[in-house]
Amino acid sequence: MKLQTAPTIDLGLVRPDSTEPLDVPMIDGRQIRHCDVRYALFYGNVDGAIVTLTHFFLTTGEQFFTRFPQFGGKVLNKKLQIPLPTGFFRS
Repeated sequence: MKLQTAPTIDLGLVRPDSTEPLDVPMIDGRQIRHCDVRYALFYGNVDGAIVTLTHFFLTTGEQFFTRFPQFGGKVLNKKLQIPLPTGFFRS
């Protein structure tokens, strides 16, 4: 899960549509792959200490690049990534 303040997405070293297995235990005898994962993305605006969410997207890794363009190369990344605090979704 990631909050975006720019229209680019830093995915790290593994493509979301990868069919490689995740390094997690099997679930009901099935090995989960990166392309099976659901990706939740939030776009937002930052005004001082206030973050306003403006968009929400939910997609599978398999369909990720049908919803979002893939950027490549070693380019300067100037977006602000804000990690969600532990326990953010607890009631």
